[in-house]
Amino acid sequence: MIEAVRQEVAAAEPDRVRVVLQRNWLRLLLESHAGALEQLCLDFPDPGDPHILLIRACCRDLLGDPYGATFLRGQGARVAPEDFVACFTELLLAPDSASKAAIADRAREALTLCGPDDDYPSALFLLGWTEVRLRRDLAGAIGLLRSAAEEARLRGHAETFRLAQSNLAFALTHAGLFAEAERILDALPPAPSASDWDRFEGGLPQANRGCIAYWRGDFDDAVVELDSIIVEGSPGSNFEALARLYLVMSLVALKRNDRYYAAAELLNGVATSDKHGIPWDTLRRVVTAWLDHAGGEDERALSVAAPALARTGAAVAHALLAELYRRLGEPALAARAFQLASANPMPRYARVAALVTSAALQASAGQGPRAHDELDRALESAAPERILAPFLSDDPVIEDLLAAHAHRGSRHHAFLLAVLERRGRLTGLQAGILTRREQDVLACLRTTMTAAEISTHLGIAYPTVKSHLRSLYRKLGVTTRRDAVRADPRGITPA
Repeated sequence: MIEAVRQEVAAAEPDRVRVVLQRNWLRLLLESHAGALEQLCLDFPDPGDPHILLIRACCRDLLGDPYGATFLRGQGARVAPEDFVACFTELLLAPDSASKAAIADRAREALTLCGPDDDYPSALFLLGWTEVRLRRDLAGAIGLLRSAAEEARLRGHAETFRLAQSNLAFALTHAGLFAEAERILDALPPAPSASDWDRFEGGLPQANRGCIAYWRGDFDDAVVELDSIIVEGSPGSNFEALARLYLVMSLVALKRNDRYYAAAELLNGVATSDKHGIPWDTLRRVVTAWLDHAGGEDERALSVAAPALARTGAAVAHALLAELYRRLGEPALAARAFQLASANPMPRYARVAALVTSAALQASAGQGPRAHDELDRALESAAPERILAPFLSDDPVIEDLLAAHAHRGSRHHAFLLAVLERRGRLTGLQAGILTRREQDVLACLRTTMTAAEISTHLGIAYPTVKSHLRSLYRKLGVTTRRDAVRADPRGITPA
């Protein structure tokens, strides 16, 4: 596209060149190379024109020069704030959430006033992209990105369509609508060539899939997806930073202490200040605190996490922080983290995590009925998208609560059984002590199912179930169902 615009600029009268650039600059930012667009701006008869300076500021930002972007933005700030170019430049460049939110509201008004020389599909995309990062209305952001994709499709803007669909998948993922996000990811057309925006958003599909795998408890799959886009020693894109955070949480869930040192180095590469409305410092602190806790450094975990209680706008991070504080024996701090998580609408997976933590706190406080009510609410919310991660902690309070809940009975028995089966695979049993089928049978023993019911549930013959039972009893060194359930597999050597 850049070549077509270059030819149009070359053939246009001087007073029409600005119109050509204003009509195409936003799409060129998304679909082409920022350096080529900036060169067109520099060749403009009046390179000091405010609109030209603002477009150059956006180019500088995409090219990894935030200082140059700031200076050019300041030089170009001589037009009305409701001006289309000014509005969407500010939307891209505003660093903090409060400023970005105010500008997004102005951008909505600017969209209603779009003229024939304004790029409506690209502007619609950029507003949706911004709203996803603000997290203040994910449903609205999803709607904006759907509209952007449709507008781009109707106008034949194939690359803008791909970007809108890719970001729609990201929005759906972070709303907890995993199944639909995966369908869009599976259907994404390949990028014809890497634009500067692609590098700016590098790793979006893999980061998406890694996030979904993490929350579904497929931690090994998450590690594979996230490892594929991380370059050690590189500042990376926003999505590489997100991948670093979820990779570390996956390694903690898997107890991969052989990678903890390298994981800490990866976290050092995550920004310590907001960028494009994302509270990176809060996210980095919470994940670092979890890594410290996993490494036995609880005092350090408390110190690192403390500043995360000083701000809102990171519901997922604060839901994870509430669980960390609970495990560290700090219920008052956990309650404070809950308040911060609830300050804005929580995505489904964060809500599930918060409910599981709340259930564990109630159980520790001796409020059994309330604990079971909270756990059942968590199961109800988690089941449609198979959100397993919050239930997979090896914490004894959660383990005992789940076992008691299975015996007590649940309206979500099938999903609870899936939780118990997945928990079995994450214990020391997966080191080879028990086979995969023996792990499945052991998970069923935690419920009230009889051997005949286990046979039906697993789709294997009754005598085969009895054979698996004899084998796992032998390997665990027990003789009864109760003792098998209560056995600590981490203290057992392979048979």
